Amino acid sequence: MRLKEKKALVTASSSGIGQAIARTLAEEGADVFLSGIEKDLLPQTAEAIARATGRSVAFALADFTSPASIDALAEQALQTFGRIDILVYNTGGPRPGTFLELSEADWEKAYRLVLDAAIRLTRRVLPGMIERRFGRLIYMTSSSVIRPLPELHLSNVMRAGVKALAESLAVEMAPYGITTHVVAPAHIDTARSRAIAEARAKARGLSVEAVLEHDLRGIPAGRFGRPEDVARLVAFLASEESAFMTGGTHVVDGGFTLVTPLHLLG
Repeated sequence: MRLKEKKALVTASSSGIGQAIARTLAEEGADVFLSGIEKDLLPQTAEAIARATGRSVAFALADFTSPASIDALAEQALQTFGRIDILVYNTGGPRPGTFLELSEADWEKAYRLVLDAAIRLTRRVLPGMIERRFGRLIYMTSSSVIRPLPELHLSNVMRAGVKALAESLAVEMAPYGITTHVVAPAHIDTARSRAIAEARAKARGLSVEAVLEHDLRGIPAGRFGRPEDVARLVAFLASEESAFMTGGTHVVDGGFTLVTPLHLLG
């Protein structure tokens, strides 16, 4: 129970990595506020986590492309729990595509969805953390902040901005007992990763199985990651055990970002 009585806001948490994080934090003793856009799935997830852990679990629908929706989410979470000790910022990715396929509207939407949402949520929870001299700001990004991924320009650029936000805050907030972390997963088996694989397969005239087999060759661990692989790291970063760590980027990818073309020739 490393997080007993802590209050956490975990966004984009109705499924996938976000759901695994929310459940793990609750298992560690935190009360958890969930958000998402799936109006049917979100309450089911909240009920399942509350039933399994016995913790207080609340939720609200939130559209991260809408500043008003983000502000309303933060306000509701603060009103429900009285404070937020742990912010786990997570969001779905913007659309893939080659650079010239992407419109100005695509770039604007990606900014709202990924970077502006992170800034807005941080602004809302940070004053209380400073007052209490404790806080954990954990930003979910992608391994693309280490090595950009092909045809994911919107994600590559905006998530790099989120990483810069976390690093910029780290030194300023450390005297208040507030730490920042970037978690950068890759090749985690989720609905989004499967959808991206399907899109790549369709564009190249290949089967999904062939695309996944190709991806697997680039993962030294020899398997795809599980949402729980990420969630366990986040629980540690949210705890007192990580109090002397801040400003870092933590890659969860089975060694994917370390692989070079020479490795793939073997």
